[in-house]
Amino acid sequence: MTRALARDWRVANVSLPGEKLPAQLAGRVESIFGDIVDPRTLGQVRGSLDVVLHLASTVGVAGEYERQWQVMVEGTRQACMLAAKHSARVVVVSSVAVYGSLVQSRICHEADGHGPWQGAYGRAKQAQENIALELAAREGFPLTIVRPANVYGLGGTSAWGDRLLELIRSTGGAAIGSAENNNAGLTYVENLADALFLAMTHPAACGRTYNVCDGLNVTWRKFMDDMAALVSCPPPPAIPLEPLLAMANANEHPAQCIAPRNPELPFLEALNLVGFDNRFDSTAIRDELGWHPVINYEDARRQMRASMETEQR
Repeated sequence: MTRALARDWRVANVSLPGEKLPAQLAGRVESIFGDIVDPRTLGQVRGSLDVVLHLASTVGVAGEYERQWQVMVEGTRQACMLAAKHSARVVVVSSVAVYGSLVQSRICHEADGHGPWQGAYGRAKQAQENIALELAAREGFPLTIVRPANVYGLGGTSAWGDRLLELIRSTGGAAIGSAENNNAGLTYVENLADALFLAMTHPAACGRTYNVCDGLNVTWRKFMDDMAALVSCPPPPAIPLEPLLAMANANEHPAQCIAPRNPELPFLEALNLVGFDNRFDSTAIRDELGWHPVINYEDARRQMRASMETEQR
């Protein structure tokens, strides 16, 4: 939003009731509250629209197949139909979760399409992309799909930001499987914001799908250790992957949309990432839109630490 405001755009933000905007945005954006699934929510948007950036999602709720579908599929339908009404451009923020189990065996390229989903989130994200593409073809609005890799940073609901730090504080966290060798496939939240703004504005982005990954040489072991250090915790213990996979496979069945019976056990969708080598090719967005990660890993960690220290004062 700050990038749009810097260019004197009129910005409307749709949030769930009770959600608060960052203090620096107060009074600068139009705030609309409601559930994206409810058609009345987007009906509150007033005036003309040039771009719809659709970010609404649910994260960290393994197995809620119906709720995930409603938010990400039906919510995307609502956002796309609003855009069609205004002949607006649409950017749908998907996820590398659409690659499913392909993550376990290859470098994932946009052309690889969808792999076997590993849970409710991946299933809904695949369907989100499908409905957006279907509506764009039918209604004729320009569409860009962005697949962020594992987004880290503070100030949001990302599984690898505030939620991970809280998990490490409460449980100590874990480094799973060959964590010392497996790449974490990270993208910093501010680098992702740059990519999204390019997707919203660059002419070449229309009709395209892009992975967004910083391309860091940062393993899951290093990332987990660094995040633990941010909250003054010791390095997380190493846990073998195979027993966790066995427990998760006995506890749920994604292909049949059977949710985890015991929500306290590790779930397959998380293990599909943290247990494997995450490699997501971002050549397309670099070559076509000129995107590159401006903030490197060390600077990102310094920003996160400074933000945490400011909050503690």
